[in-house]
Amino acid sequence: MRDRLHAMLGPDAGGIAVHTFHSLGLAILREHAAAAGLTSGFRVAGEAERAAALAAALGLPRPRAENLIRAISKAERGEAQPNGEIAAARTAYRAMLAADHWIDFDDLVSLAVRLLADNAEIAALYRARFRFVCVDEFQDVDARQYRLLTLLAPPAAGNLCVIGDPHQAIYGFRGADAACFERFGSDYPGGATIALRRNYRSGGAIVAASSQVIAAHADEPIAEIVRERRERITIHAAPSERAEAEFVVITIEQAIGGSSFFAIDSSRTGGREAALSFTDFAVLYRTDAQAAVLCEALARSGIPFRRHSHAALAQEPSVRAVLEAYAAMAPADIDLPTRLRQSAARAAADTGEAAAAERALELLLPLAESCGGDPARFLDAVALASGADFWDERAEGVALLTLHAAKGLEFACVFIVGLEDGVLPLHWGKAEDAAPEELAEERRLFYVGMTRAKDRLVLSRALKRLWRGRVHTQRPSPFLGDIESELLKEQRAELRRRREDRQLKLL
Repeated sequence: MRDRLHAMLGPDAGGIAVHTFHSLGLAILREHAAAAGLTSGFRVAGEAERAAALAAALGLPRPRAENLIRAISKAERGEAQPNGEIAAARTAYRAMLAADHWIDFDDLVSLAVRLLADNAEIAALYRARFRFVCVDEFQDVDARQYRLLTLLAPPAAGNLCVIGDPHQAIYGFRGADAACFERFGSDYPGGATIALRRNYRSGGAIVAASSQVIAAHADEPIAEIVRERRERITIHAAPSERAEAEFVVITIEQAIGGSSFFAIDSSRTGGREAALSFTDFAVLYRTDAQAAVLCEALARSGIPFRRHSHAALAQEPSVRAVLEAYAAMAPADIDLPTRLRQSAARAAADTGEAAAAERALELLLPLAESCGGDPARFLDAVALASGADFWDERAEGVALLTLHAAKGLEFACVFIVGLEDGVLPLHWGKAEDAAPEELAEERRLFYVGMTRAKDRLVLSRALKRLWRGRVHTQRPSPFLGDIESELLKEQRAELRRRREDRQLKLL
């Protein structure tokens, strides 16, 4: 689990590596709640409970309340002009938050910015505390986060280092703006720029192909090839999404030499000695909805897997069930871990899904421990956490990840599935009708996925897919057309019929 900032805000801290601006904003607001106009017991409310409360307050269906909250967030970030309905909903929403002593995710940065901008003494306190500031993934910074950064490390006196890649800017839907690099150059003209262009991670074919994908809309070379082009990129077209999932299973089993008696008995593998482990494989997809058929295929073949998402932890159904049981419990003089275990047991009884409740408990207990058993800090941590925070490189199993959640990771072999127009790039109508900036971000997302691969990259699509409620005939992703044919090799995967006369010998 990634470290939080609670232990990093001591008065002797000489510098800070900011994992998340929201964690930093929360720490600042906790220290100066009154100056920020908050009560000392304020809480960061999760998206689910805010949506439920707004739906109840306005008498709306839950999905409509969720859409309004997203629209309110865009309006407050300055990305959209609020119409009459959204303006009225925002008034009700803000009143609801104030009445319950809640703040939302966006408030963590915006309120911290307002606090430091309006209180020179408090701003000076943090500048003295954080004499050096380093920000990683700078391309993910939005306008308010950039403003917080300039308040902590002003251009005239700040010791600031930012690290990022504009070609990996994939959070525009959250307000991030890759133009922050140009703004940084203007605001901090004395800053030195060091370009790291050599790709030591990926094989030559992968570097060349990913550069071709992103260079379709770039004016300069992306990366220098260091490793040899030993193996071309595999490209595969499956009849359906289920066949695509089966192709992934077959390819993994062939690569490791067979993972189950069924694999050996069905002649899937050639009996080669395993050179890789399941941990070396990742299957990446655009949306969480694509994961179910992959989970089914892997489970049926006995291949261990672990699934992660970039979505908020509190939005995971099993976690939400445990948290709802936790909130419904009457106050008792018991420690936080015990209360969480009781909540998980109640959630398991209510939902009938004991395994899911146990998995949720495995995620929540480390958070409770990291917060010292403090219930208020625990709820803050849950509100800030995402599934990707719990990535464990040591855990055995094939990784199933959204492309967003895969950022920053690397694997020996990477599958990117669903390379179809409308899925990747994701859009609702025709590709030609999609906004250019949205397609550009989808292109960068594909680039991020490709560059997670070290040795082998497999690009897969389905000719037909159950998508948004019905079966569609799918066109290939236009991004595939940017890769030279010399870098690709087609691969077919056909299940050989099981030979009745072949018996698995157990010695």
